[in-house]
Amino acid sequence: MRAQGVERGVPDLLIIDPPPHRPHFVGVALELKRVNGRPSDLRPEQREWLERFDARGWAAAVAYGADAAIEWLRSMGFGSGRG
Repeated sequence: MRAQGVERGVPDLLIIDPPPHRPHFVGVALELKRVNGRPSDLRPEQREWLERFDARGWAAAVAYGADAAIEWLRSMGFGSGRG
């Protein structure tokens, strides 16, 4: 992946538009972890990337499991069918 230009620690999901329910954010950066994960599972470079996005006005978070990711994205206004 590095040969393709992928940088280590970049969040798994990036949405480059403001979230519909939180338009003051620039975009969304979401790191996905397994459902039974722990905050200690977050690698230092992952934490650093999330902090970079946060400092630049993005909504940045870690979701533990698909259900948590979907719930967080819905709270931001994605997938509700309403803008």
